[in-house]
Amino acid sequence: VGAPFSFVYGGVNSDAVLARSARKDECTALDAQRTAHTITWNDPETGLEVRWQGVEYRDFKTVEWTVYLKNTSAKTTPLLEKVQGIDTTFQHDGGDEFVLHHNNGDNLSATAYQPLVTPLGAGESFHSAPEGGRGTNFAYPYFNLRSGDEGAIVTIGWPGQWAADFTRDSGAGIQVQAGQELTHLRLEPGEEIRTP
Repeated sequence: VGAPFSFVYGGVNSDAVLARSARKDECTALDAQRTAHTITWNDPETGLEVRWQGVEYRDFKTVEWTVYLKNTSAKTTPLLEKVQGIDTTFQHDGGDEFVLHHNNGDNLSATAYQPLVTPLGAGESFHSAPEGGRGTNFAYPYFNLRSGDEGAIVTIGWPGQWAADFTRDSGAGIQVQAGQELTHLRLEPGEEIRTP
């Protein structure tokens, strides 16, 4: 299984960057219901350290995570862009189609935070992002993706300019991507950023 996040680094997709990198996995039981996981990749070509830190909650079948990107070299990194804190695909069982439950954000009207439902059939997509860098301005970063009696709740813990995309393929899959919108940067030596 590939990493549940993505980015483009020096024009190279993160899958290729992670494949050439040394990987270290750590796992620590926090209590009876929670386990902390850390996966670290170190790119030998540029010194980019990618660290995925997550907590698994067994009682609620939940995983929360953050991805950190750090320049451990003495030189400025290549261009880092299209950073997605989540980039994964869900499949339905071939029965019920995907339906996305979401909300309006704050729009200073009677429809603020109104619940909405968007069916996502084969080939359809849905994009959501706030306006003006305010995290709930005309969009809300909490989503309930359903198919029949199953589904996934996806939330983006980010107070700034996040963006989320739900893209159906022609079969039974839907790609979910979310992160800070419009990332396009280089990291100076020792500099670190994090995803939503």
